[in-house]
Amino acid sequence: MNEKWGRRLFHAGAVWLVVMGLVHSLSLFEKMAPANDAEKQLLDLMSSYHFNLMGSMRSMMELMRGFSVAFMLAAFGFAALDFAVMGERTKLLKRVALVNLAWLAIMFINGLHYFFAAPNTFLAVGIVIFALAWWKLPEQSAN
Repeated sequence: MNEKWGRRLFHAGAVWLVVMGLVHSLSLFEKMAPANDAEKQLLDLMSSYHFNLMGSMRSMMELMRGFSVAFMLAAFGFAALDFAVMGERTKLLKRVALVNLAWLAIMFINGLHYFFAAPNTFLAVGIVIFALAWWKLPEQSAN
């Protein structure tokens, strides 16, 4: 019975990572709107001022966009891995659940310092799902 619940939770975690990536991708389509003159100046500087990064001229906005896309792709990449191994033996699923849990926990700890409530909430939900999947998946399959 535990294996069945563990597999269901593992599947739910993979789906959650897809949802997390899709929700995060919405930020790529929304243009930042300044609320006042100071924010307008800040956004203008973030977009127009370029600095040299090892021979490559980049703006702060380009760096933010690149890291944002990288986060979205990481969520999709981990989800793809999860879907790829979903039918495998229980012991492998347990290990992959632990890898997912570790990645999400590290991102959450980072997020406590750099992010706000929404992304941290998505990360926390993923942590709970994969922690439960890891807990419910037995070391060895009953078969």
